[in-house]
Amino acid sequence: MRDVDYTASRSEIINAKRCNLRLSLLASHFSLLSTSQPFNILNNQLMTFNQKICSTFFLAVLFIFASCRKSGEEIIALLSETEAAEILETSVSAKMAGFTMPTVDMAQILENYLNSCNVPGDTSLQKSKTVAGASYNYTFNMDWLVTCSNLGVPQSAAVDIAGNGTFGSPHWSGSDVTVGELVFTGLSPQEPAYIVNGTYELEGDLTGNLRRVDPTLNCVTELNISNLTISKSSYQVTGGSGSAKVIGSSNGRQQTLNGLLTFNTDGTVTVTVNGHTHNF
Repeated sequence: MRDVDYTASRSEIINAKRCNLRLSLLASHFSLLSTSQPFNILNNQLMTFNQKICSTFFLAVLFIFASCRKSGEEIIALLSETEAAEILETSVSAKMAGFTMPTVDMAQILENYLNSCNVPGDTSLQKSKTVAGASYNYTFNMDWLVTCSNLGVPQSAAVDIAGNGTFGSPHWSGSDVTVGELVFTGLSPQEPAYIVNGTYELEGDLTGNLRRVDPTLNCVTELNISNLTISKSSYQVTGGSGSAKVIGSSNGRQQTLNGLLTFNTDGTVTVTVNGHTHNF
């Protein structure tokens, strides 16, 4: 999943200032009442009076804090089909070090190990870039095992990916850890493309920039990939499909949205969430 600093919107800053002013006024009022010594009130009556003032002040503080803080239910309500589709873009797009980045990198690495039958391999990649309003800084640890036929012809490769890092986009930014379990086929030199099947999961904290607010939520994104094709000549994604699940949570509240992925022949991806379509 994807930790970042919370950035308050202008309306939330104004609201916070109003809350602080209310607290200051209440504190001043309480201080004046608690230090007054009217001559016609006995000491024990004054103590009882001040205790009541304390209780009233405490309840008022609780009320103000409750009214100033955005609840988890309000934050989760902001996670609609549109937002879920945008989160899926950050989870898939190579521009934000999503799923396709380490997967295509792995295809290029396997090209050099097709004759290493049944010999485990591993490597680490450091990826960092800023381009066209998007940025990322990630580390991916990858290991693989190529399985061959009795004649030494490579048949498949089991690949595990573990990553962590930060990313930014116009609508969402955050940090996450990623775990992928993939199987590559089409390894034979006669095949024009690698075919990838498996799962990829991202978990972390996201901060959004939407609807005049900047909600922060914990997010799990689960991808199930079917027959993703990667051209051996261009190392571009040229086809495939998948299902996706976005699980957002905040302060005990949770929202789950399901979607579909279509990897198009031109390298773009179409995401569909409850009828809402998003292309990138």
